[in-house]
Amino acid sequence: MILAIVTSDFSNAADSAASKLAERRALAGRNVLLLKQNCERKQANQYRKEAENIAWSRQEMKSGARPGTLTSDAVAGELVHGHTDFHDIVMDIPKPFYADATYVLSKCNLLVCHTEAKSWDKEKQAKLYKCIRLARSTNKNLPVLITIDKIDCTQSQRCVSQLSQHLSHIKFIYLDETDDMPLKNLYRAIYLP
Repeated sequence: MILAIVTSDFSNAADSAASKLAERRALAGRNVLLLKQNCERKQANQYRKEAENIAWSRQEMKSGARPGTLTSDAVAGELVHGHTDFHDIVMDIPKPFYADATYVLSKCNLLVCHTEAKSWDKEKQAKLYKCIRLARSTNKNLPVLITIDKIDCTQSQRCVSQLSQHLSHIKFIYLDETDDMPLKNLYRAIYLP
């Protein structure tokens, strides 16, 4: 499964959810490839050609694996279907609207977006719709999992209702901030449906 997790443009919570999920999946005996978008490095090298811009970090989650870096062009090779080395690919994408992220999003099997209902506004909602449209540009039925922080019930329900009216093939999961439960619940929602 190729899983894309979008965080920063919608919420600052769970910014390391991709790393934690990849680690947990590897502990479950799966060979996992973690790809992390490095926005600071991309910004610093913005005037280089895309093929020379090392904008992604690559980490294999299996015994003896070592982290590495990739150009935007090289990350496409990691997403080729039938890649036999890895059972799962987990991608951490804080800036989904960068050009190299567009291709990556179109190749995922599940898109996870973190939201905070208490700070939800029209701008964040528009960004979420744009991100989902981008990811669904080549996969119209791409499933989307939207996490909602567990806060005032009325506000959360209003947020879920608005999103449900405009989006299809989506699921919601409420994540409580206590202990390690959000990660366990997210893991179950993704890998143990």
